Parts: sequence; C-alpha cells; structure tokens
Amino acid sequence: MRLKVSVLIPLSIVLGLAAVQSGRTWLDRQMDERARQLDSRNQVKPQALTTMVVASQQLRFGNELSRGMLKEVPWAATELPAGAFAKVEDVFKGNARRLAVSAIENNEPILEAKITGPGQKANLAAIIEDGKKATTVRVDDIVGVAGFILPGDRVDVLLTRKDGESNAVSDIILQNIKVLGIDQKADDRLDKPSVARAVTLEVSTQQAQRLTVAHNVGTLSLILRPVGEAAAEAPQRFSSSQLSLNDDKSNRAARTPSGNTPVNVIRSIKREEYSVPVDRAR
Repeated sequence: MRLKVSVLIPLSIVLGLAAVQSGRTWLDRQMDERARQLDSRNQVKPQALTTMVVASQQLRFGNELSRGMLKEVPWAATELPAGAFAKVEDVFKGNARRLAVSAIENNEPILEAKITGPGQKANLAAIIEDGKKATTVRVDDIVGVAGFILPGDRVDVLLTRKDGESNAVSDIILQNIKVLGIDQKADDRLDKPSVARAVTLEVSTQQAQRLTVAHNVGTLSLILRPVGEAAAEAPQRFSSSQLSLNDDKSNRAARTPSGNTPVNVIRSIKREEYSVPVDRAR
C-alpha cells in the first residue's frame, strides 16, 4: 500500500506539470498566430509603380511642347490621372507637333485635355467643352467690368434696352457663363486685366442665339461672379421707373399726406378743434 502511494504521488506531480506546460505551449502558439494575423492586416502592400510625364517648366497658352520641357516621374500605376502620358515619347508619337491650350505649371501632369491633338493648332476651338460653342459679343466697357474680367472667369450677362419712349429696362439674360477670351487673348493665367470691348463666351447654341438677338436690341454688360458661385438667381426686371424707389425720403414723403390734419381736443366739457401741420420727415 505504501509502495502504491509513493509511486502515485510523484506520478501525479509529473502529469500535472506536463499538463501545465502543454497548456502554456498551446497559449503561446495561439498568441503567436494572432500576432501574425494582425501584422498581415497592418502591412501595406507595395503598389506597382510606373512613370508619368510632367512639365519641367512653366507653360502658357500656345506654347509649343518640346522634349526638353517635359520629364518622367515615378507614379503609382493604379492612380494615373485620366489622359496622362507614361512616357515623353508618347506625347510626340509620330513626331506630331503639340501645343498647350491651357496654362501648365512646373511639375504639373501633362494631360490630353491641356494640349492639342497631334498636329492641331492651339486655337479657341481646341479648348471648347463638348456640347458647347464659342461666340464673341461686344460689351459696354464703361458700365460693365470687362476691364477686370480674365479668361476662365464666370459671368452673368446683362441686357439694357429701351422699353417705350422714356423707360429703360435691364434684364439678366444668361448666368454662370465661362469666359474663353478677352479680345484676342485666351490665356487663362493672365494676371493683368485690360479694358476690352469684345468678350468670347462659351455657350450652348440656344444661348448663342439669345446673345445675338440681345446684341441687336440693346447694350450688353457683364457681371463678374465670385469664384465657386454656381447657384442661379431668379432674374427680375429692373426699369428706370423704379429708380426713385431707392430714395427713402422721397418714398416716405410719397406715403405721407400733404397739408394739415385736424386734431380734436376736449377740455372739460368744451370741444375745440385745431389744425396741426404734418411733419413729413417722420
């Protein structure tokens, strides 16, 4: 009996230690596996790289591109902008002549939308958006802000004309119209406004017809819109007969009766009537 006890006690201790060690080993494996899973999730897979053509100097409207004006820079293959070129030779494929139709800054990507097609001229037709047309109108350089409008700005078009023999009216006929050129200048990075009498606008066919009719019936002026403001307003006609309504004193006087106003005063039981002058300033 004592022999059995002396054998079972050490055996139990050994088995207990083995179970503890086995459990610890299992926990260590689980922790290592969990750590590997977290590391694999946090690792950022390297993106495949390619090249993209950018400008190596500043370009302006009408500048002819040359290989010395361009360079290739590394770029993520999955994030190339639409219309970008991977190689400089792709820009001059077939030795075609390419010109800038929009200002391009140093290190800015060369995109198809900012240069002419192979052999195409850098004219106004190359920068008109699809579905739009360009029309040139003469504007009032004194009343409007033509002297402070540059290509790329957005404007509203105002028509002023006679309505009858003495009354003049003003209507907004177009809103949020893009300016393509001022006189003969179409560079959208011009920084020196100049007084212009002819402005080229980007419009639809119907808008071009409206401008042509408006030009023949009155005077056109431009209203410069703030950058980023695209919301249209409900246009209202303004006439010369409304000008006096801006004068608050005249407006109040027109609503105040002229002459004296009778005021009844009762003293005790006797009724007396006085004539009190009206103060028009109130």
